[in-house]
Amino acid sequence: METWKLLFGGTGCPMDAPRPDKSAHWDLIAPLAISSLYLSKNQTYRGHCQLIFDGRHACQLEQLTLQEYRAFTDDLFAAQRAVMRTVHPDHINVEVLGNVVPHLHWHIVPRYFSDPRWGMPIWATPLSAMPDTRLPEAEHASLIEAIRLALTH
Repeated sequence: METWKLLFGGTGCPMDAPRPDKSAHWDLIAPLAISSLYLSKNQTYRGHCQLIFDGRHACQLEQLTLQEYRAFTDDLFAAQRAVMRTVHPDHINVEVLGNVVPHLHWHIVPRYFSDPRWGMPIWATPLSAMPDTRLPEAEHASLIEAIRLALTH
């Protein structure tokens, strides 16, 4: 809990900008107006992305100005649409949580009738119980490029 409180206050937040294009958890797809879209390394839910707020350290939507909020939701609309156009899921979940890393970010989670938790939230407790599916590097890179292209159309 102490670590979370420090992160909430902005101390050592791994999602504060600037952040690396690649990490153990994500790869950059594209910067948008006020946030950046990343493809998650874990692709159990093909196309799972994170849209991370770049403007400054903020943990809750009400910490944003109205202008920031509108820009962030415009980015979310564009990102979600690009993911939908790329992976054609049966449904999509969009969630802002911050329970593990308290920095504003949306999880864009395509859902498929065949996915391991269809009809339920994807989050398992503990997090280590969640399935972790890694794509071959070429397939992962191809998915990044496809979503990047979909953002431009």
